[in-house]
Amino acid sequence: MSEAQLAAPASAAAGGVESRWGAWALWAILGVTALRLAWNTLELAPLHFDESQYWTYGEAIDWGYYSKPPMVAWLIRASTEIFGDTPFGVRFFAPLLHAGVAAFVYVAAQRLFDARTGFWAALIYLAAPGVSVSSTVMSTDPPMMLAWAAALYALARILTLGGPEGRMAGTGPWWIALGVAIGFGMLSKYTIIAFMGGALGYALFARQAGPIWRAAPARAQLWGPLTALAAALVVFSPNLAWNAAHDFASFTHLGDNAKLGHGVQFRFDKLGEFFGAQFGVFGPISFLALLALPFLGRWRHEWQFRLLLWLTLPLLIAMCAQAFISRAHPNWAAPIYIAGSILVAAWLLDLGRRAWLTASVALGAAAAALFLAGVSVIGPDASALPRAYDPLKKTRHYHAICARAMALRGDLRLISGDRKLMADCLWAGRLGVEEARMLPTDTKTNHYALTIALDPDGAAARGERFLLVQRGGVAAAEALLANFEEADLLEQGEARTHADRSEPYILARVRGWRGER
Repeated sequence: MSEAQLAAPASAAAGGVESRWGAWALWAILGVTALRLAWNTLELAPLHFDESQYWTYGEAIDWGYYSKPPMVAWLIRASTEIFGDTPFGVRFFAPLLHAGVAAFVYVAAQRLFDARTGFWAALIYLAAPGVSVSSTVMSTDPPMMLAWAAALYALARILTLGGPEGRMAGTGPWWIALGVAIGFGMLSKYTIIAFMGGALGYALFARQAGPIWRAAPARAQLWGPLTALAAALVVFSPNLAWNAAHDFASFTHLGDNAKLGHGVQFRFDKLGEFFGAQFGVFGPISFLALLALPFLGRWRHEWQFRLLLWLTLPLLIAMCAQAFISRAHPNWAAPIYIAGSILVAAWLLDLGRRAWLTASVALGAAAAALFLAGVSVIGPDASALPRAYDPLKKTRHYHAICARAMALRGDLRLISGDRKLMADCLWAGRLGVEEARMLPTDTKTNHYALTIALDPDGAAARGERFLLVQRGGVAAAEALLANFEEADLLEQGEARTHADRSEPYILARVRGWRGER
């Protein structure tokens, strides 16, 4: 019997094993996604004001918005056209997008290592507590992370075209796919730039073939990256044009959101909060393994580990620095757990620590079950619960105020100076942005101020009556109402959000903006 004949059964057996791992990964992804969609149909969690804002963005389709690129608004508009203006309709795509991320994690890990690694990497990602929570909220993260995962897979294909060598070669379609994925990432959230930085760092400092400038011929090595860059720019160019026409509002907002203009603070407490939160976002076992890997892993000898570390550690370090000098939300580091899931799975499997992988997935599943059970028990109304015990406390600030506003609105258009309150009240009444105006300001600090600010010299400012909805106590109400020629205070009170917290507010019928006094 020839060597080829002897090798054929072994090859077939290996292919069968690979297929089984892939089938198990597929069933895990489909099962978890079905459960998440089913839970979202219960609509137990009120919309966060950011979700309400993205919904209003989607009511006026555009290539960009003040605070975000357009993808999240497009997706919400598409899903609500099918399922209606309901919380489930708004959130429909969130679990599906994370399912797509898990699928790309699997195929990328399979390409870089093997199918068994892909299976465990996909499970680690699916079971991460942060992913479970994110699947109940429609934000800019899921579409950006899907683009990040697709870009990782395209890069893995590029680096293994000529065998498992980690060389960046060729000008084929995978370079175009890489650029398209990055372009769609830029249409979702600008954090995708960190992927480009990590890939560049790998190309310059960590390639198996050495730094890119030593490649021969170096010029040929650049055609692929330039092709990807061109494809990314083509996809991203409409949003870039929108920003150019609006004084680059989205880019300016990045600095405002990070509070970089508020000075360097050197806050060890904020750094500790952000870093500690990552144990909850990724899971304690997985995050500890990820932190240990640069010191104990085999990354010095295998290019796959170096590549994935470049797509993980720089962003984590940057976000820790951001938290230290200003502020950083826990989800800002979420993209690192795409490559991070593959790293953890590959390393722990290499160590023979499958029990640790199983424990990590089990802990993540338990944390998700505990979170969802808690939300289910509390229900939509948490007014009898202390705020500290409410996992959704940030979603409940304005719904009671907006319910009162809708009861008193009649046929009046809304007016407010509060972006968050405006978003929730538009959602409460399922109103388009044409049914509201923002109070005039000297600076445009949100999308409503950019697009529907009341013209102080226009006819509406002089003659139209509005329902003013605003947070604030007695003194603030008197100062604000003095800015109108006519002001009829309809209601003033405090909307209880929790047993130990309430929001003061005023509702007034106003006409004739006179300017701030």
